[in-house]
Amino acid sequence: MERRRVLEALGEADRLCSARTIEYSTGDVILCTLKAGHYDPEGYDPLSEEKSEGWHKCNTRTWIDDRPYSHPHTAA
Repeated sequence: MERRRVLEALGEADRLCSARTIEYSTGDVILCTLKAGHYDPEGYDPLSEEKSEGWHKCNTRTWIDDRPYSHPHTAA
């Protein structure tokens, strides 16, 4: 989230992924902090130890678009 705040302040947040999810325990909205265009649902491999391109990330959290309470990318 800190990276996103800095980029928003610099006017560069439009280059970030637009996916978001909700933390169940707090209701907080969590925004992906990876670059726009990083996500490829075909690249998702749940058995891979390396995070494939089918993941969104924010700090230590990762998720995929079909997670409950997840909002995938908006059309650009």
